Amino acid sequence: MAWYSKGVCFTCKGCAHCCSSEAGYVFLSAEDLKNIPSFLSISEEDFLERHTRRVDMGTYYQLSLLERDDLSCEFLGKDGRCGIYPVRPLQCRTYPFWPYLFSDRALLEAEKANCPGIGEGRLYSESEIRKMVKDTLVDKLVTIVK
Repeated sequence: MAWYSKGVCFTCKGCAHCCSSEAGYVFLSAEDLKNIPSFLSISEEDFLERHTRRVDMGTYYQLSLLERDDLSCEFLGKDGRCGIYPVRPLQCRTYPFWPYLFSDRALLEAEKANCPGIGEGRLYSESEIRKMVKDTLVDKLVTIVK
């Protein structure tokens, strides 16, 4: 039985901490590579050139959104809102329901220090959590062989 079998509460408080406070990667899925450029009314080539970087993962690369010098996501507006919210990346849509954070209760508890919405708001069922955790697995992400 999973430690989250009774569910976990979460609501986004709109604090933008996850979008702005520390260096990190926002890895992109194939779906993201279609939806975001379309939303921005630019070609996929332009999007890749202007808004992404390749992250060396050893034997392959993954694509990540760029961040500003202050470490915030380049799509985070001055108002603290996501400029691509309707098509935000899979990684953003599924936070905090990531495999790593749900591999151990202590990891999600520790993440509460970064996110005031964990443990509050809507109760997500075990089946909803399992689906979101599965949706964020690496095989959904764009991988470029070296």
